[in-house]
Amino acid sequence: MDKRKKSGRKKRKSGRRFHPVEIIILAVAIVVLCVSAFQLIGIFMEYKAGSDAYDALRDKYVTVVPEELTSTQEEKAGETQEAEREDADADYFPEYAIDFDALGGVNGDITGWIYIPVLNIDYPVVQGTDNEYYLTHTFEKKENTSGAIFMDSGANPQLTDYNTLVYGHNMKNGSMFGKLKNFQRDDSLCAETPYIFYYTKEKSYKYLIVSYYVTVDGSDSYYLPQTEESYEEYRSLILKKAIHSCTREIPENMPMLTLSTCHGNAGGEERFLVHGILEEVRDVR
Repeated sequence: MDKRKKSGRKKRKSGRRFHPVEIIILAVAIVVLCVSAFQLIGIFMEYKAGSDAYDALRDKYVTVVPEELTSTQEEKAGETQEAEREDADADYFPEYAIDFDALGGVNGDITGWIYIPVLNIDYPVVQGTDNEYYLTHTFEKKENTSGAIFMDSGANPQLTDYNTLVYGHNMKNGSMFGKLKNFQRDDSLCAETPYIFYYTKEKSYKYLIVSYYVTVDGSDSYYLPQTEESYEEYRSLILKKAIHSCTREIPENMPMLTLSTCHGNAGGEERFLVHGILEEVRDVR
């Protein structure tokens, strides 16, 4: 008789053993996954901290004054025809009561407040000594990738330049200038309420959005005209570049406000620009 049968011993089932190199690769993959998850959580928390801080500023220092419609404006608001609706839009000018003195106590670099109703972009605007600091610091000067909305360091804060540049990050959560790209996705937004409002301590400004498009950093779209002639050339340039034509009457010989944000891959050279031409100025009551 076979001795192996006599012994009655059962053979062990042989399992596949992992090679040490495979174990190391698996361990590294798990570590990378954990680190990536931790970083994503950190980014999310940083985005949220930035958004919460700006929400708190808005709640504390800004009051929207209820609009008092005249009988004529009420009639226009009730009409449905396109021309009459545009007339009603032309009268639209939200009034903000902003405590600039208190905001200045938080950050003396404040120059104004920007509001784009159709995109719900609603932020304080600062101006630093360079165009780098506020890429990584909030209005309260805290380090955060959200940064701040900031005016070009060389611009006149009274908005008297032919072209005033204002920058903001294209945040993935839609904060800061992250919603500007929505104009590119839906042309009807600009047709709905094509205005940018900018508030300072003394004046309130209303800009008609006349052009928006994708360009690259440092292109001729960032030109700062110094004469009336060069401004007219620049105005023609940005109107030709527009991916959506403004159907309203464009103001003549009025200063321009240009908003700039990143576009495409992070760290790339593409930029998305929105140009507004001054249509109306009001004294702060």
